[in-house]
Amino acid sequence: MSMLDWAYWISQFLLALGALCAVYRVYKGPSVLDRVISVDVILIIVGSVMLVDMAYYRHTDFILFVVVTAVIGFLGAVAIARYVVVRTPDSEDTVRQAEAQAAALNGDPTPEPEIPAGTAADGAQEDESTSWFAALARSGFVPKRKDENDDAADPASSRREKP
Repeated sequence: MSMLDWAYWISQFLLALGALCAVYRVYKGPSVLDRVISVDVILIIVGSVMLVDMAYYRHTDFILFVVVTAVIGFLGAVAIARYVVVRTPDSEDTVRQAEAQAAALNGDPTPEPEIPAGTAADGAQEDESTSWFAALARSGFVPKRKDENDDAADPASSRREKP
């Protein structure tokens, strides 16, 4: 057996092993996104198997299938990525938000936000790259959403044309 034969069989074995791992992730994956990524990996492996076969046997019979597999994998990943649900707040965050809204309705003063463990309040040194975020979190700043009512109060919005 030549070196090319060894490379062919080793690469086919490793690609088959990767395909088995991806099939396991499709079966076991805890989320839909894990399953979609695993199917995309399987498509890449199928294309790679065809490319290795074309290189070993010196032909280009599968080139159309490789291109179609790549396009399907790309378009599928883009389509799924557009519809992936953004993480929902944890139940603890939902409870905190409800308590803050109830306090605001009762006229209670806004409580100070909790400082996460490991910040400058503990005596630890803040990371320079995230210190602005820690300062923003300590300030209690909450951005306001722009409603349709705000457009009426804004004199500049009256000059804009509505579609």
